[in-house]
Amino acid sequence: MRTLLWQEAFKLLKKKSTYWVTIFLIISGLGQAFLEKLYPHNKVLTAPMAFSSSFGATTWLIFIMIAACATVLSMEFQYGTVKEIIYQQYSRSTILISKWLVMLGYSIYLYVMTGAVALLGKVLFVNDQFSLTAIDPYSNHLTFLQQWLASMSSSFMTLWLVLSVVFLFATLFRSATMAVTAGIVAFFAFNAVSVLMFKLITKFNWVKWNPFNFLNFSNQITDPARHTLTQLSDTQLLIGSLGYTALFLAIGLFSFRKQSV
Repeated sequence: MRTLLWQEAFKLLKKKSTYWVTIFLIISGLGQAFLEKLYPHNKVLTAPMAFSSSFGATTWLIFIMIAACATVLSMEFQYGTVKEIIYQQYSRSTILISKWLVMLGYSIYLYVMTGAVALLGKVLFVNDQFSLTAIDPYSNHLTFLQQWLASMSSSFMTLWLVLSVVFLFATLFRSATMAVTAGIVAFFAFNAVSVLMFKLITKFNWVKWNPFNFLNFSNQITDPARHTLTQLSDTQLLIGSLGYTALFLAIGLFSFRKQSV
């Protein structure tokens, strides 16, 4: 396993996109923080609201990680290198789990890095607009710092629920395009069907357990009133998100073990 983890990490570090992504996220985060300084009275997106999403980074991270997770497996099929790895007497389970772990480490790195950039942007550009220790009026008596940390943590959980579907499609179709499409469609389909889903939940309470509803976890953390729509508590959303993530990863693992290469 250690050798596979090193190989996966080495391949990730050899990609130029890995470094360009870091540069882009730094420029994007500091750029939005600077815009908040230029337009402090913007009522559409206030500085605290922008900071809660690490100045837009959480949205970018979804698309970046979807692309990274889709290609980390599909490229092995495309270039036939998966056969070489299997011939090295590694089990298929070990191969796939090593990819999960490296992508998990990559996603943690991106969240920590963008979080540091957000704090830097706050100090440099909007430090006079709000204090991290002040109470966020739209939260359950949490400070802006606590609310930001809760938002980042819940966003990370939602991200991995989406990525588990991406990994599943990557094993089923061996195509980066299909896997990326599945992840992006799942993300946007949630916004498209959410209104209809909430109406169905009102009529049929059991519908609240569908996986789309658990994509509301990060939204409910930042907007506690949303529990009236999801009909689930924060704890239920957390456990459900973990459960569905584990389920989709397990199905993907089963599919990968059964496929011919």
